[in-house]
Formats: sequence, C-alpha cells, structure tokens
Amino acid sequence: MSIIDSFDSEKSSTINLCDVYPISEHTLDACIINFSYKIMDALLEDDLIELLDGETIKSVACKYPIYICKGTNIGIVKTTIGAPIAAGLIEEIGHVFSCNKFVMFGSCGGLDKDIPSNKLIVPTHAYRDEGMSYHYAPPSDYIEVKNHAKVSQILTDLNIDFVKGKTWTTDAFYRETRRNMQRRRSEGCIAVEMEVSACQAVADFRKHEFYNFLYRADNLDSSQWDKGILSSISMDERLKHYFIALEIAKRV
Repeated sequence: MSIIDSFDSEKSSTINLCDVYPISEHTLDACIINFSYKIMDALLEDDLIELLDGETIKSVACKYPIYICKGTNIGIVKTTIGAPIAAGLIEEIGHVFSCNKFVMFGSCGGLDKDIPSNKLIVPTHAYRDEGMSYHYAPPSDYIEVKNHAKVSQILTDLNIDFVKGKTWTTDAFYRETRRNMQRRRSEGCIAVEMEVSACQAVADFRKHEFYNFLYRADNLDSSQWDKGILSSISMDERLKHYFIALEIAKRV
C-alpha cells in the first residue's frame, strides 16, 4: 500500500489524545508555534513571557514547556523542526488547552532569487512532500493554507511588506535536489520548508484554525546554495517576527 492510501476518516485511533494527556484547567485563546530558542531566551530575559506553571507537553526525547505571552491568554511553545513534531504539538496543545487557533512562523529557503533575504512569505498552498499529512487528509499534491487571505490582510493592515505563493514542504532536508526544486518552481512554489502542509492537514482534521508566515533565510535559486541569513538573522529581526505573530494571534 502506498503512503497516499494511508488516509482513514475514522476519528478514533488505537492511541488517542485522551489516553496520553488530561485536559488542563487552563485554556488558551491561541498558541504561537516558534522554532527559535534565541527568541524564547530573549522573551524570557525581557520578561515578556512566563511559564504556564506545571504545564508541559512531554515526549520520551524532549519536553515542550508552554509559556504565556504576558498580558494575554495566548500561549507560545518552541518546537523543533520537522512536520511530525510541529503538527503533533498542534494535536496535543489543542487537546490539553482546548485551543483551536495556532499561529506558526519561521524561516524558509527561497526558490525565487528575486525574493530578498528576510522577506516575509505567506504560503497559499503547500506541496505535500512529507508523510504526516496523508494520515489526516485525502491524497493530493497540494493542500490549501486556508487562512492565507486573513494573514495577508493583517500584514497589509500593519503596513508590512510580503509576498504570497505556494511552498514546498519536505521531510528530506538534504534531498532537496535541483531537479525537484525546478519541478516545484514550475508549479509556482516560491519557498521550501518542513512543516506547513502537515500542520494545515492536522488543523483541518481537528477543525482548528492555522495561520502561517515565513521569512526567507537561505536561497536555493542560484548556481550553488546561498546560506543567506540562515542562523544569523539579528535579534531585532527575530523579535519583530515574534511581535507580528503575536499581533496575528490577537486579531484572530
């Protein structure tokens, strides 16, 4: 059986969220999913977030503490890269904290050399080159990022420049071959990342709302890989992205 035959519309599984996590007395209006420990360290140092006492999503390999953005009822969690972890946190946080709105932001690789470094990108559709989404949605090449229009409107209202387009979600970081890159480019993809299609599929299946924006870090549309600002973006820019995510969370 191919992976594209994996989808089963049955809601119950052999292991269910209620088997693993009790529902917390805390509820969240929304939760921000962030990938940067540097952002989390800066927010803690500036006293902008606080630990939701005793509330941690746990796995055998790692713990994911849940924080509150001070002055709000909006949570924030730092995930690691990759579709299973990021999308799994949507499952778990949604269940534990009765949360149905998620804002995710992070870096991506550019597939269009005309998109400058640090430019914000709003994904409209994501190519499903990962395994998780096929367990949450019927097979298709792309999944629509349903709230892209809402994110675009908020950025416009904030006078923040951005571009919209398709993105390529892939598990295989070291197998982004030039041939596959050209295929995705020919279909209109302007960026490559590792989580969006899976997170959207999980959100759709669980009837959550998912909001996403990216910033262009490295660039693949060149004769050789251009690292760009990957891992070297300034702290001011990192925090700017956080405050954009927070504003989106407040407005939705």
